Amino acid sequence: MKNGLWMVLIFSAAALSLAACGGDADSNDEMAEMADQAETMADDATDAADDAMNGDASADMDQELPEGVTMAMVDEGKTVFEGAGICASCHGAAGEGIPNLGGNLTDDDWLHSEGDYEGIVATVMNGVTAEASSSGVPMPPRGATNITDDQVRAAAAYVWTLSK
Repeated sequence: MKNGLWMVLIFSAAALSLAACGGDADSNDEMAEMADQAETMADDATDAADDAMNGDASADMDQELPEGVTMAMVDEGKTVFEGAGICASCHGAAGEGIPNLGGNLTDDDWLHSEGDYEGIVATVMNGVTAEASSSGVPMPPRGATNITDDQVRAAAAYVWTLSK
Protein backbone atom coordinates (compact mmCIF):
# COMPACT_ATOMS: atom_id res chain seq x y z
CA MET A 1 0.00 0.00 0.00
CA LYS A 2 2.82 2.37 0.85
CA ASN A 3 4.38 1.82 -2.59
CA GLY A 4 1.13 2.87 -4.24
CA LEU A 5 1.00 6.03 -2.17
CA TRP A 6 4.59 6.86 -3.07
CA MET A 7 3.83 6.35 -6.76
CA VAL A 8 0.89 8.73 -6.57
CA LEU A 9 2.99 11.32 -4.76
CA ILE A 10 5.78 10.97 -7.36
CA PHE A 11 3.20 11.28 -10.17
CA SER A 12 1.74 14.34 -8.50
CA ALA A 13 5.14 15.97 -8.11
CA ALA A 14 6.03 15.19 -11.72
CA ALA A 15 2.72 16.57 -12.98
CA LEU A 16 3.19 19.78 -11.03
CA SER A 17 6.79 20.12 -12.24
CA LEU A 18 5.77 19.67 -15.86
CA ALA A 19 2.95 22.13 -15.44
CA ALA A 20 5.34 24.70 -14.00
CA CYS A 21 7.78 24.30 -16.93
CA GLY A 22 5.46 25.64 -19.55
CA GLY A 23 2.12 25.44 -21.23
CA ASP A 24 -0.84 27.68 -20.90
CA ALA A 25 -2.64 28.50 -17.68
CA ASP A 26 -5.53 26.16 -18.49
CA SER A 27 -3.27 23.11 -18.87
CA ASN A 28 -1.41 24.03 -15.66
CA ASP A 29 -4.73 24.18 -13.80
CA GLU A 30 -5.81 20.86 -15.32
CA MET A 31 -2.54 19.19 -14.30
CA ALA A 32 -2.82 20.50 -10.75
CA GLU A 33 -6.42 19.30 -10.54
CA MET A 34 -5.39 15.85 -11.84
CA ALA A 35 -2.62 15.66 -9.24
CA ASP A 36 -5.08 16.57 -6.48
CA GLN A 37 -7.53 13.93 -7.68
CA ALA A 38 -4.80 11.28 -7.81
CA GLU A 39 -3.70 12.12 -4.27
CA THR A 40 -7.30 11.96 -3.00
CA MET A 41 -7.85 8.60 -4.70
CA ALA A 42 -4.64 7.23 -3.17
CA ASP A 43 -5.68 8.43 0.29
CA ASP A 44 -9.11 6.80 -0.09
CA ALA A 45 -7.58 3.53 -1.30
CA THR A 46 -5.06 3.52 1.54
CA ASP A 47 -7.79 4.16 4.13
CA ALA A 48 -10.00 1.38 2.72
CA ALA A 49 -7.10 -1.07 2.62
CA ASP A 50 -6.12 -0.20 6.18
CA ASP A 51 -9.72 -0.75 7.34
CA ALA A 52 -9.90 -4.09 5.54
CA MET A 53 -6.57 -5.25 6.92
CA ASN A 54 -7.61 -4.27 10.43
CA GLY A 55 -10.90 -6.17 10.11
CA ASP A 56 -12.92 -3.02 10.74
CA ALA A 57 -16.48 -4.06 9.93
CA SER A 58 -17.58 -0.44 10.29
CA ALA A 59 -15.27 0.82 7.54
CA ASP A 60 -17.90 1.91 5.03
CA MET A 61 -21.08 1.78 7.06
CA ASP A 62 -23.32 4.60 5.90
CA GLN A 63 -26.65 3.01 6.83
CA GLU A 64 -28.42 3.53 10.10
CA LEU A 65 -28.21 0.50 12.34
CA PRO A 66 -31.34 -1.15 13.74
CA GLU A 67 -32.57 0.03 17.12
CA GLY A 68 -30.42 -1.37 19.93
CA VAL A 69 -27.55 -2.32 17.62
CA THR A 70 -24.17 -0.62 17.97
CA MET A 71 -21.03 -0.71 15.86
CA ALA A 72 -19.33 -2.50 18.77
CA MET A 73 -21.95 -5.27 18.38
CA VAL A 74 -21.31 -5.45 14.65
CA ASP A 75 -17.56 -5.74 15.19
CA GLU A 76 -18.06 -8.41 17.89
CA GLY A 77 -20.52 -10.18 15.58
CA LYS A 78 -17.90 -10.46 12.86
CA THR A 79 -15.62 -12.18 15.37
CA VAL A 80 -18.42 -14.56 16.42
CA PHE A 81 -19.37 -15.22 12.77
CA GLU A 82 -15.79 -16.17 11.90
CA GLY A 83 -15.03 -17.96 15.19
CA ALA A 84 -17.13 -19.39 18.03
CA GLY A 85 -20.39 -19.25 16.08
CA ILE A 86 -18.85 -21.22 13.19
CA CYS A 87 -21.20 -19.37 10.82
CA ALA A 88 -18.46 -18.98 8.20
CA SER A 89 -18.08 -22.74 7.92
CA CYS A 90 -21.44 -22.93 6.10
CA HIS A 91 -22.01 -19.37 4.90
CA GLY A 92 -18.41 -18.65 3.83
CA ALA A 93 -15.93 -16.19 5.28
CA ALA A 94 -17.56 -13.25 3.48
CA GLY A 95 -21.11 -14.55 4.02
CA GLU A 96 -21.63 -15.23 0.31
CA GLY A 97 -22.78 -18.78 0.95
CA ILE A 98 -21.39 -22.19 0.13
CA PRO A 99 -23.28 -24.14 -2.57
CA ASN A 100 -25.45 -26.95 -1.20
CA LEU A 101 -24.70 -25.90 2.36
CA GLY A 102 -25.36 -22.38 3.68
CA GLY A 103 -27.18 -19.56 1.91
CA ASN A 104 -25.84 -16.22 0.72
CA LEU A 105 -26.20 -13.57 3.43
CA THR A 106 -24.90 -10.66 1.34
CA ASP A 107 -27.83 -10.16 -1.00
CA ASP A 108 -31.37 -9.03 -0.25
CA ASP A 109 -32.94 -12.45 -0.85
CA TRP A 110 -33.88 -13.68 2.64
CA LEU A 111 -35.34 -17.18 2.84
CA HIS A 112 -36.31 -17.56 6.51
CA SER A 113 -37.15 -14.00 7.58
CA GLU A 114 -37.70 -10.58 6.11
CA GLY A 115 -33.99 -9.82 6.57
CA ASP A 116 -34.68 -7.50 9.47
CA TYR A 117 -32.42 -7.68 12.53
CA GLU A 118 -34.96 -9.39 14.83
CA GLY A 119 -35.81 -11.90 12.09
CA ILE A 120 -32.14 -12.81 11.71
CA VAL A 121 -31.83 -13.18 15.51
CA ALA A 122 -34.86 -15.51 15.54
CA THR A 123 -33.46 -17.62 12.68
CA VAL A 124 -30.12 -18.08 14.43
CA MET A 125 -31.77 -18.80 17.78
CA ASN A 126 -34.27 -21.33 16.35
CA GLY A 127 -32.32 -22.75 13.43
CA VAL A 128 -33.72 -23.96 10.12
CA THR A 129 -35.04 -27.47 9.54
CA ALA A 130 -33.80 -29.58 6.64
CA GLU A 131 -37.28 -29.35 5.10
CA ALA A 132 -37.24 -25.54 5.22
CA SER A 133 -33.61 -25.25 4.10
CA SER A 134 -33.03 -24.40 0.44
CA SER A 135 -30.09 -26.84 0.38
CA GLY A 136 -31.77 -29.57 2.41
CA VAL A 137 -29.10 -29.16 5.08
CA PRO A 138 -30.46 -28.04 8.45
CA MET A 139 -29.03 -25.15 10.42
CA PRO A 140 -29.22 -26.18 14.08
CA PRO A 141 -30.20 -23.53 16.63
CA ARG A 142 -27.18 -21.30 17.34
CA GLY A 143 -25.32 -23.26 14.67
CA ALA A 144 -25.03 -26.16 17.13
CA THR A 145 -22.63 -24.10 19.24
CA ASN A 146 -22.77 -22.80 22.80
CA ILE A 147 -22.74 -19.13 21.87
CA THR A 148 -24.64 -16.87 24.27
CA ASP A 149 -27.74 -14.83 23.53
CA ASP A 150 -25.54 -11.72 23.36
CA GLN A 151 -23.23 -13.44 20.87
CA VAL A 152 -26.22 -14.46 18.75
CA ARG A 153 -27.44 -10.86 18.75
CA ALA A 154 -23.96 -9.62 17.82
CA ALA A 155 -23.62 -12.17 15.00
CA ALA A 156 -27.08 -11.18 13.75
CA ALA A 157 -26.04 -7.52 13.80
CA TYR A 158 -23.03 -8.36 11.66
CA VAL A 159 -25.10 -10.51 9.27
CA TRP A 160 -27.64 -7.69 8.95
CA THR A 161 -24.87 -5.36 7.73
CA LEU A 162 -23.70 -7.84 5.07
CA SER A 163 -26.75 -7.24 2.89
CA LYS A 164 -26.83 -3.47 3.31
